[in-house]
Amino acid sequence: MLSWSSANAGDDVDLTGVADGSGGLDIDHGDELLRFATACGERDDDALVDARAVLTAATDEAFMVDAAAVAANFEMMTRLADSTGARMPSEVLEARASMIGAMGVAELTSRR
Repeated sequence: MLSWSSANAGDDVDLTGVADGSGGLDIDHGDELLRFATACGERDDDALVDARAVLTAATDEAFMVDAAAVAANFEMMTRLADSTGARMPSEVLEARASMIGAMGVAELTSRR
């Protein structure tokens, strides 16, 4: 969705930079949001607690709660789609393949 929404808005997002944490987000509190999003996807409670505190310190609690709600919504949408057996059309899968490679998703998944 990041690639779609950024393209729709005319913004250029470097997904490789997002994946490795080196940049790609030219938005307010981008580093803190990237750290928080990364921690949401990992299985390290201490990292999540730290990332939540850093994001809250840089913004406020309401901002952090909104970010957590967005992360939770993405997780919910994925589980919902999986549980209904929904499948993406082949052209969508092909378009996603380059993004998956750039983000290193397969590498991250295989390490878990």
